[in-house]
Parts: sequence; structure tokens; C-alpha cells
Amino acid sequence: MRRVIAAPLLAAVLLAGCAGPDQQLQDAAEQAAANGASEVGTTSLAVRQLLDHNLWQQPAGQLVEDAEKAIGKVVTGFDAEQPASAESRRTYDEVSRALDDAAAAVTATRIALGNDDLATAARQLGVLDRSAARLRELAG
Repeated sequence: MRRVIAAPLLAAVLLAGCAGPDQQLQDAAEQAAANGASEVGTTSLAVRQLLDHNLWQQPAGQLVEDAEKAIGKVVTGFDAEQPASAESRRTYDEVSRALDDAAAAVTATRIALGNDDLATAARQLGVLDRSAARLRELAG
């Protein structure tokens, strides 16, 4: 019985490792974009909840600070990818730009909250929403 279960599992693992470099970069790009969109969404939600008086300033700031650290790790991880062709280079550049823009928006929001500048944080919502939408689009 174990051999019957193990054979398909082994085949799936082997096939997953057979993806070419372009496909591997595409998969990494989609995962990085999804993770980045999640962190931008967390930032946006924290600001909205703060503005709606459903969250205090300190926890909102902490959520945004944590999201900033997490998206920084996403950016760093994706930056380490190696595009193997012109097509994968275009994907790499597009996702890198979107991640950089999103990280900058999260950072600007953290700075605004740290300075108790709710008006600027509120204005950042449009930037955050556009960044999240772009990353979700890239995530597939």
C-alpha cells in the first residue's frame, strides 16, 4: 500500500523540480507579488481601521512596521533571483519595480503614522491600493 501512495508522490516531486529557469522565475515572481500584495493590504487595512477609530495609533503603527519589514524581506528575496532569458528579465524587472513601489508606499505610510500625520497616511491609501492591485495582477 505504501508503494502505491509513494510512487505518485515521488513523481510529483520530481516533476516539480523539472521546471525550467524561466518557469522557476515566473513562479518566484508570482509568489513574491502575492506576498507583497498581502503586506500592502495589511498596511492599508491598518490605516483604514485607524481612521475609522477601530484601532489605536500604536497597534496600527506596529502593524505597518511589521508589514514594512516583511515586504522588505520579499523584495530582498526576489532581488536574489537570476533571470535566464530576455523574457524572464522583463518579468524580473516588472515585478521588481512593483515590489519597490509597494515597499516605498508602505515605508511612507509608516513614516506618516510615526509622525502622527493621519492626513498623509490617509492620502497614502490610494497609492497602497494601486500597489496592491498591481501586485495581485502580477501574482496571477
